[in-house]
Amino acid sequence: MGSKRQLTGAALTAKMIKKRLTALYPKVKFSVRSDVFSMGNSVDIRWTDGPRPEAVEAITKQYQYGDFNSMEDIYEYSSIDPSLGCEGAKYVQCHRNISDERKAMLAAKANEKYGTLNPNDNSYYYRLAEIEKMFFPYLEAEHKANTSPIKGSAIMSGLEYNVINDVDTRDNSEIYVVKIITKVDDFKAMRGLMDSFGGYYSRFKKGFIFKDDPTAKLKGDTEGTDHNVEEDCA
Repeated sequence: MGSKRQLTGAALTAKMIKKRLTALYPKVKFSVRSDVFSMGNSVDIRWTDGPRPEAVEAITKQYQYGDFNSMEDIYEYSSIDPSLGCEGAKYVQCHRNISDERKAMLAAKANEKYGTLNPNDNSYYYRLAEIEKMFFPYLEAEHKANTSPIKGSAIMSGLEYNVINDVDTRDNSEIYVVKIITKVDDFKAMRGLMDSFGGYYSRFKKGFIFKDDPTAKLKGDTEGTDHNVEEDCA
Protein backbone atom coordinates (compact mmCIF):
# COMPACT_ATOMS: atom_id res chain seq x y z
CA MET A 1 0.00 0.00 0.00
CA GLY A 2 1.24 3.48 -0.86
CA SER A 3 1.71 6.14 1.77
CA LYS A 4 -1.10 8.59 2.37
CA ARG A 5 -0.77 11.75 0.31
CA GLN A 6 0.28 14.74 2.42
CA LEU A 7 -1.61 17.97 1.89
CA THR A 8 0.51 21.06 1.42
CA GLY A 9 0.03 24.75 0.78
CA ALA A 10 -3.47 25.98 0.04
CA ALA A 11 -5.05 22.51 0.31
CA LEU A 12 -3.88 22.06 3.89
CA THR A 13 -4.87 25.65 4.66
CA ALA A 14 -8.38 24.96 3.38
CA LYS A 15 -8.60 21.86 5.55
CA MET A 16 -7.51 23.72 8.69
CA ILE A 17 -9.89 26.61 8.01
CA LYS A 18 -12.84 24.25 7.57
CA LYS A 19 -11.94 22.39 10.76
CA ARG A 20 -11.84 25.63 12.72
CA LEU A 21 -15.05 27.08 11.28
CA THR A 22 -16.92 23.81 11.81
CA ALA A 23 -15.86 23.81 15.46
CA LEU A 24 -17.01 27.41 15.89
CA TYR A 25 -20.25 27.09 13.90
CA PRO A 26 -21.36 23.43 14.03
CA LYS A 27 -24.81 24.19 12.60
CA VAL A 28 -23.46 25.86 9.46
CA LYS A 29 -22.25 23.94 6.39
CA PHE A 30 -19.08 25.53 5.01
CA SER A 31 -17.66 24.78 1.59
CA VAL A 32 -13.92 25.47 1.66
CA ARG A 33 -11.99 25.00 -1.57
CA SER A 34 -8.40 25.74 -2.56
CA ASP A 35 -6.93 26.68 -5.92
CA VAL A 36 -3.40 27.04 -7.26
CA PHE A 37 -2.59 29.41 -10.10
CA SER A 38 0.36 31.24 -11.63
CA MET A 39 2.10 33.38 -8.98
CA GLY A 40 0.00 32.18 -6.07
CA ASN A 41 -2.91 30.29 -4.59
CA SER A 42 -6.25 30.93 -2.90
CA VAL A 43 -8.87 29.54 -0.55
CA ASP A 44 -12.57 30.30 -1.05
CA ILE A 45 -15.08 29.85 1.78
CA ARG A 46 -18.81 29.72 1.04
CA TRP A 47 -21.84 29.24 3.28
CA THR A 48 -25.54 30.09 3.44
CA ASP A 49 -27.12 32.28 6.14
CA GLY A 50 -25.38 31.65 9.48
CA PRO A 51 -22.83 34.20 10.74
CA ARG A 52 -22.26 37.46 8.93
CA PRO A 53 -19.12 37.77 6.72
CA GLU A 54 -17.20 40.01 9.12
CA ALA A 55 -17.42 37.38 11.88
CA VAL A 56 -16.01 34.66 9.63
CA GLU A 57 -13.43 36.97 8.05
CA ALA A 58 -12.05 37.78 11.50
CA ILE A 59 -11.04 34.10 11.64
CA THR A 60 -10.10 33.36 8.04
CA LYS A 61 -8.02 36.53 7.57
CA GLN A 62 -5.41 34.99 9.84
CA TYR A 63 -4.69 32.38 7.14
CA GLN A 64 -3.78 34.92 4.42
CA TYR A 65 -0.05 35.55 4.30
CA GLY A 66 -0.17 39.08 2.96
CA ASP A 67 -2.28 41.90 1.55
CA PHE A 68 -2.54 43.79 -1.70
CA ASN A 69 -1.37 47.39 -1.37
CA SER A 70 -3.55 49.29 -3.83
CA MET A 71 -1.65 52.54 -3.28
CA GLU A 72 1.59 51.03 -4.61
CA ASP A 73 -0.02 48.27 -6.70
CA ILE A 74 1.98 45.50 -5.02
CA TYR A 75 1.27 42.45 -2.88
CA GLU A 76 2.97 42.74 0.51
CA TYR A 77 3.93 39.39 2.04
CA SER A 78 3.96 38.57 5.75
CA SER A 79 4.03 35.42 7.88
CA ILE A 80 1.04 33.75 9.50
CA ASP A 81 1.01 32.40 13.04
CA PRO A 82 2.83 29.01 13.06
CA SER A 83 0.31 27.64 15.57
CA LEU A 84 -2.34 27.64 12.80
CA GLY A 85 -0.67 24.50 11.48
CA CYS A 86 -0.44 25.41 7.78
CA GLU A 87 1.37 27.63 5.30
CA GLY A 88 -1.59 29.88 4.59
CA ALA A 89 -2.65 31.19 1.18
CA LYS A 90 -2.10 34.33 -0.86
CA TYR A 91 -5.82 35.08 -0.99
CA VAL A 92 -8.49 33.88 1.44
CA GLN A 93 -11.96 35.00 0.44
CA CYS A 94 -15.39 34.63 2.05
CA HIS A 95 -18.69 34.41 0.16
CA ARG A 96 -21.92 34.32 2.17
CA ASN A 97 -25.17 33.45 0.43
CA ILE A 98 -28.59 34.37 1.80
CA SER A 99 -31.39 31.85 1.36
CA ASP A 100 -34.65 32.94 -0.28
CA GLU A 101 -36.44 32.31 3.01
CA ARG A 102 -34.15 34.58 4.99
CA LYS A 103 -34.12 37.20 2.26
CA ALA A 104 -37.94 37.34 2.31
CA MET A 105 -37.89 37.72 6.10
CA LEU A 106 -35.37 40.55 5.89
CA ALA A 107 -37.27 42.27 3.08
CA ALA A 108 -40.54 42.15 5.05
CA LYS A 109 -38.89 43.78 8.06
CA ALA A 110 -37.09 46.33 5.86
CA ASN A 111 -40.36 47.32 4.18
CA GLU A 112 -41.92 47.71 7.61
CA LYS A 113 -39.14 50.02 8.79
CA TYR A 114 -38.26 51.99 5.66
CA GLY A 115 -41.38 51.71 3.54
CA THR A 116 -41.66 49.53 0.43
CA LEU A 117 -38.20 49.06 -1.03
CA ASN A 118 -37.36 48.55 -4.68
CA PRO A 119 -35.20 45.42 -5.21
CA ASN A 120 -33.60 47.16 -8.20
CA ASP A 121 -32.49 50.14 -6.14
CA ASN A 122 -28.78 50.38 -5.32
CA SER A 123 -29.52 50.70 -1.61
CA TYR A 124 -31.76 47.61 -1.42
CA TYR A 125 -29.19 45.08 -0.21
CA TYR A 126 -27.56 47.67 2.03
CA ARG A 127 -30.93 48.11 3.77
CA LEU A 128 -31.35 44.35 4.12
CA ALA A 129 -27.91 44.15 5.73
CA GLU A 130 -28.86 46.93 8.14
CA ILE A 131 -32.04 45.09 9.10
CA GLU A 132 -30.16 41.85 9.65
CA LYS A 133 -27.69 43.56 11.99
CA MET A 134 -30.47 45.22 13.96
CA PHE A 135 -33.11 42.50 14.20
CA PHE A 136 -31.75 39.14 13.03
CA PRO A 137 -28.23 38.58 14.37
CA TYR A 138 -26.74 35.12 14.24
CA LEU A 139 -27.36 33.63 17.66
CA GLU A 140 -24.11 33.37 19.55
CA ALA A 141 -25.41 30.35 21.45
CA GLU A 142 -25.38 28.38 18.19
CA HIS A 143 -21.57 28.25 18.03
CA LYS A 144 -20.55 27.41 21.57
CA ALA A 145 -19.57 23.81 20.81
CA ASN A 146 -15.94 22.92 21.49
CA THR A 147 -15.34 26.09 23.50
CA SER A 148 -14.50 26.59 27.13
CA PRO A 149 -14.88 29.66 29.34
CA ILE A 150 -11.67 31.57 29.91
CA LYS A 151 -11.51 34.38 32.43
CA GLY A 152 -10.75 37.48 30.42
CA SER A 153 -8.89 39.13 33.26
CA ALA A 154 -6.49 36.18 33.37
CA ILE A 155 -5.41 37.09 29.83
CA MET A 156 -5.54 40.90 29.82
CA SER A 157 -4.73 41.73 33.43
CA GLY A 158 -1.41 43.55 33.73
CA LEU A 159 -0.87 43.84 29.98
CA GLU A 160 -0.13 47.21 28.41
CA TYR A 161 -1.52 47.86 24.94
CA ASN A 162 -2.26 50.68 22.53
CA VAL A 163 -5.27 51.09 20.23
CA ILE A 164 -4.08 52.85 17.08
CA ASN A 165 -6.17 54.32 14.26
CA ASP A 166 -4.94 53.05 10.91
CA VAL A 167 -6.03 52.49 7.30
CA ASP A 168 -6.70 49.26 5.39
CA THR A 169 -4.42 49.54 2.34
CA ARG A 170 -6.82 47.45 0.25
CA ASP A 171 -9.73 49.90 0.29
CA ASN A 172 -8.53 52.83 2.45
CA SER A 173 -11.18 52.07 5.07
CA GLU A 174 -10.57 52.92 8.71
CA ILE A 175 -9.26 50.16 10.97
CA TYR A 176 -8.03 49.92 14.55
CA VAL A 177 -4.83 48.10 15.49
CA VAL A 178 -4.34 46.79 19.02
CA LYS A 179 -0.63 46.50 19.78
CA ILE A 180 0.36 44.61 22.90
CA ILE A 181 3.35 46.25 24.57
CA THR A 182 4.13 43.77 27.33
CA LYS A 183 5.07 40.12 26.77
CA VAL A 184 2.18 37.70 26.25
CA ASP A 185 2.72 34.31 27.91
CA ASP A 186 -0.22 32.56 26.20
CA PHE A 187 -0.54 34.00 22.68
CA LYS A 188 -3.01 31.30 21.64
CA ALA A 189 -5.42 32.33 24.39
CA MET A 190 -4.89 35.99 23.52
CA ARG A 191 -5.66 35.32 19.86
CA GLY A 192 -8.79 33.43 20.83
CA LEU A 193 -9.93 36.33 23.00
CA MET A 194 -9.37 38.82 20.19
CA ASP A 195 -11.26 36.47 17.85
CA SER A 196 -14.24 36.63 20.19
CA PHE A 197 -14.09 40.44 19.98
CA GLY A 198 -14.08 40.36 16.16
CA GLY A 199 -10.35 40.97 15.64
CA TYR A 200 -7.55 39.07 13.91
CA TYR A 201 -3.77 39.12 14.16
CA SER A 202 -1.70 40.72 11.39
CA ARG A 203 2.03 40.08 11.17
CA PHE A 204 2.22 43.00 8.72
CA LYS A 205 0.70 45.43 11.25
CA LYS A 206 2.25 43.61 14.22
CA GLY A 207 -1.03 43.74 16.08
CA PHE A 208 -4.70 42.73 16.17
CA ILE A 209 -6.87 44.42 13.54
CA PHE A 210 -10.47 45.50 14.16
CA LYS A 211 -13.00 47.17 11.87
CA ASP A 212 -14.67 48.85 14.87
CA ASP A 213 -13.01 50.49 17.86
CA PRO A 214 -12.41 47.67 20.39
CA THR A 215 -11.50 49.95 23.32
CA ALA A 216 -14.75 49.41 25.25
CA LYS A 217 -14.56 45.63 24.83
CA LEU A 218 -10.96 45.52 25.97
CA LYS A 219 -11.67 47.64 29.01
CA GLY A 220 -14.73 45.55 29.86
CA ASP A 221 -12.59 42.43 29.67
CA THR A 222 -9.97 43.73 32.08
CA GLU A 223 -12.74 44.17 34.62
CA GLY A 224 -13.13 40.38 34.68
CA THR A 225 -15.89 39.65 32.18
CA ASP A 226 -16.02 36.00 31.13
CA HIS A 227 -15.74 35.22 27.43
CA ASN A 228 -16.04 31.96 25.55
CA VAL A 229 -12.83 31.55 23.62
CA GLU A 230 -11.98 28.84 21.13
CA GLU A 231 -10.21 25.97 22.85
CA ASP A 232 -8.49 24.50 19.83
CA CYS A 233 -7.70 27.22 17.31
CA ALA A 234 -5.78 24.94 15.01
